[in-house]
Amino acid sequence: MKTVLTTLNAKYIHTSLALRWLYVANKATHHINFKEYSLKEDTQTILEELLSTQCDIIGLSVYIWNVTRIGELIHLLKQRKPELIIIIGGPEVTYEPAYFLNTWPIDYVISGEGEFVLGELLDAIHKGEEVQIDGISSPNHISPIVVKADLEKLAELPSPYMLEEDKESISHRLVYFETSRGCPYQCQYCLSSREKGVRYFPKEYIFNNLSYLIASGVRQIKFLDRTFNLDKQHTREVFDFLIQKYREGLSCQFEVYADLLTDEAIDYLNTNLPDNYFRFEIGIQSTYEPTNIAVKRKQNFPLLASNIKKLMEGGKITLHLDLIAGLPYETYDRFVRSFNDVFDLGGKEVQLGFLKMLRGTNLRKDAAKYGYRYDEAAPYEILDNADISTEELHRIHEAEHALERFWNSGRFPSTMQEIFQSYYKGRYFEFFDEVGQYFITQQFPHRGY
Repeated sequence: MKTVLTTLNAKYIHTSLALRWLYVANKATHHINFKEYSLKEDTQTILEELLSTQCDIIGLSVYIWNVTRIGELIHLLKQRKPELIIIIGGPEVTYEPAYFLNTWPIDYVISGEGEFVLGELLDAIHKGEEVQIDGISSPNHISPIVVKADLEKLAELPSPYMLEEDKESISHRLVYFETSRGCPYQCQYCLSSREKGVRYFPKEYIFNNLSYLIASGVRQIKFLDRTFNLDKQHTREVFDFLIQKYREGLSCQFEVYADLLTDEAIDYLNTNLPDNYFRFEIGIQSTYEPTNIAVKRKQNFPLLASNIKKLMEGGKITLHLDLIAGLPYETYDRFVRSFNDVFDLGGKEVQLGFLKMLRGTNLRKDAAKYGYRYDEAAPYEILDNADISTEELHRIHEAEHALERFWNSGRFPSTMQEIFQSYYKGRYFEFFDEVGQYFITQQFPHRGY
């Protein structure tokens, strides 16, 4: 039986590491291949191409950004080829397999890291056996288990980073890389909070694959580790290696917890890093302590702010600072203060996101407790809650458009510096809000100029 693995990436330049892992884990024992598409591609064209493979089984990787389109594609696949066996997996479906089995015409859901259980499932299908496998749900059996793969065994497989299929395009696409899996924190709005413990790939495996990627001419490596700087020794060893292997034109992106940075680590980076090599994404989300307590987010903002300023003074690392509007207990006025607290740190980009009630998160389960109303369709963005109204969130959206256009675009550095030093010092959100409201009164469309 022939199996094809597929997904819809958000953009063409993105690559699906999940598909590659599933492929390398099973290609030696099953007739399996993978094909990836982007959201911009036509659904009918994707349908015809998948059907033309004459596969018996299709596996689809489902995320919040592609769940709607994947659902449409699955219905079309089953209409055209009812005997097709359809397997889905990915974070969007992991914690609510029964919902998708009842809603979509699918046969199996894999919950968790499916590299090895996919092989067990394919074996059972080929043999016509009843499927009773941990992490595999079907209309006849819902598994409560979210499976984890043994990273030592994964490291023994052919590398998903060195595939022949990727050699021609690898220098033109964003490469996702992981040195660990799992998250130590319990942020209630995040699916990573459901994972217990952090596991690391072997160092030799990490360095061998990074060496290959750097030598292959990749331009950007995005590390998927939830908190890259959790283990100080691990962090230092990887940073040392990357600095030794520096190649002009390469940049590396990490999610870091700024509270965990030490003066020694900051001094090391500020002293040894080449310019424009590292980019740190730092999730601050809110500076209001009752909000952080409600979502179980541990954060020492004074320490975090101090560490960020030290990184800024070094001038070596590009900082991307994240905020979330709509968290529990944070009113409109209190959110404005959080925004100004974070913007004052001087990050090159300030990412203003809006809370999404992800399937499987504890905050979604507790929605009634905080008076949340949210869109039932992906991406499940909130409409309002007990502390912030729909109108106030809409106003923040308008300010966010101005933030993207005038600050995050990086196109107006001199103007922004003059405005914030002379006219709106400490009142950053107020500036973006006024621009947003001006766009409304002038009936300007939200498009690039």
